[in-house]
Order: sequence, then C-alpha cells, then structure tokens
Amino acid sequence: MAVTDITASVLAITTATPTANSIEDAQRFVVASIPKNLLKWASTFTVPSNHGGNTSDGVKITMPTATDSILDVSRNGFSATEVAYDMKGFIANTASLHLATSTYPKYYLDDTNSGEGVRIIVKPIPTDSATAVALYVDFTKIDDDCDLRNVVINYATSKEFTELAAASTFPTLTWPSESVPVAPPSPSFTTPDITTVTAPTFTPPVMSSLDFADTNNWIATEEDSEMLASRVQEIQSKIGEFSALLQSAQADFNRNNTEYQSLVQEAQQETSLLLNQESQEYSSKLQKYQAELQEYQARVNETVQINQGQIAAWQAENGVKLNHYVQLATQYYNWAITEIKTYIENNPKTFDKVMEMQKGK
Repeated sequence: MAVTDITASVLAITTATPTANSIEDAQRFVVASIPKNLLKWASTFTVPSNHGGNTSDGVKITMPTATDSILDVSRNGFSATEVAYDMKGFIANTASLHLATSTYPKYYLDDTNSGEGVRIIVKPIPTDSATAVALYVDFTKIDDDCDLRNVVINYATSKEFTELAAASTFPTLTWPSESVPVAPPSPSFTTPDITTVTAPTFTPPVMSSLDFADTNNWIATEEDSEMLASRVQEIQSKIGEFSALLQSAQADFNRNNTEYQSLVQEAQQETSLLLNQESQEYSSKLQKYQAELQEYQARVNETVQINQGQIAAWQAENGVKLNHYVQLATQYYNWAITEIKTYIENNPKTFDKVMEMQKGK
C-alpha cells in the first residue's frame, strides 16, 4: 500500500512535495468516482476487533472509512440486506414481516453517535459464534501497484497546482502612520469691557430756602426800607452761593466726564490691539494647518502611487503564473476524470453488463 512512486511523480511534475492528505484525498476521489463492484480487488474486511459479536455491546461494526465504500455485510456467512434507518424497529420485531433471521440477516447504518463514525447495526444481534463482518473498498489499496495510480497522480497534481495558485502572497501595502492634521478651534475674540469704569453722574447743588414772604411783609406792611434791603441782600447772597455751588458741581462733572471718556477710549484702544493680536495668531494657526494638510495630502498621494506600483508589479509577476497554475490544475483534473471514464468503460464487468442489457431488449 505504498504511495512512494505516486508522491515522487507529483513532486517531479509540480516541484512541490505533496502532503499525505493530498495523496489520501486523491485515493478517496478514485473510490468515490468508480462503481464499487469494479473495485472489489481493492476490498478489505473489517478487522476482528470491530466485528459485531466481538465488541462490548455485541451489536455494531464501526466502519474505518466512508459508508459509500461498503461492498457487503454478512452475519455468520449469510449476506445481510441493507434497510433504511427507520426500519430498525421492524427488523428486530418478531411480529413483523420484515423480521431479520439468522439466514436472512439485515442491517442499517447509524451515525447518530458523534465521534464514533458510521456504525453498521446487524440483526439478529451477532454473537461470538455468529459474528458479523463488513467488506469495504480500502482506499489505501489505490497505491503504486494498482492500475489507477495515474488517476491518483493526476488528481493530486491538480490539487497541488491549485494550492500553488492560492499560495501567492499579495504585497503588504503601507499607509501614512501619522494622524490627519487637526484644524485649529474657532477663535473667541476679546470684546470691549468697560463695565469696570463708572460713568460720571451730575449732582446739582441744593439751594437754601428763599423767604420772599418775609420780604413782602417789610414792603407792604412794615414799610421798613432798611429791613427790606437787608432781606433782599440775604436773598441775593443765597442766590450767589447757589450759583457758585452750581458752577463747582458742573466743573466736577466735566472733570469726571473727561476722565471717563479717556478711560473708555483707552479701553477701546486696548481691545483693538488685543483683537488684532488674536486675529493674527488665528490666521497664523490657519496657515500652519493648511501647510500641514498639504504635506499630509502629498504623503498620501506618494504612498498611493507606491502601492499602485507594487500592485502592478505583483500582477505582472504573478498574473501569468497564477493563470498557468490554474490551467495546469484544470488540465490534470480533466486527465484524472478521463482515465476514470476509460477504466469504467474498458472494464470487463462494465462490458458484460452492457451486453446483458442489450440482450434484454
């Protein structure tokens, strides 16, 4: 059951050493593609440890390979008939017409126990003296010494070329590592603040009370010219005092207002200077941001061009190679299919079956 020559042939064609899995896949492909009656020469009985009747429960045969490779199941030398899984109750029921007997045993396939593989359940239950065995196509016999070795070589070669096509490494593309420049925040310009300066308020003086009634009394009633002159002089003195106070209040207001206007103007000038300074600073930040953004865009464009060049170079180098691998994989697969068809058509058993069908017409 050696596959040394098959492995060497695949290596010589592909220059890549095939894995054991790829050779096994090719062997299983052959078994799955050819009618089982044409592969009896590659059959094997289940080993005694797996025979029904020699296992712990005395019921099952665990298949070491796929279920479609089963050629025959027998119990105590009598060939067993396969039934559907849902018939398992009937073939063990003594009241059923489908009851399996020692001379007409039956079996069904059970794959409900995960991890155990496919099991063949034989009825009646096998015993140590009436064991059950299965005959199946052993894919490992599709080896260096069989007529189908070229099918294995071609199929395994097709798989290797497919893997070579998939193994091409796409270039690693790089992009600028630095972050995109961040725009400066919108400015919050300083506004004029003259609330700390108090506007002047004009406070008029209070005039002393002028007693004109007393003056009128000296004129009309007393007719005293001297007292009248004294009262008039007093009134004129009060008016003069009030006039002086009024002039002083006006002078104070004018002086305070001049100082206030000066402070307001000073505040406006200071605010104007601050606004100009902040505006220039923000303008400078904007110019710096625009310059950084242009530099980043230039780096991105440069990187894109480099990546496009790497992709173009990879396509130029690997495009033809990939197409070549795909064509070879397809070619060797088609050769494997053709050889299988030829094997089936040229097999004497196939020829005999065709002749029997023609005689029946």
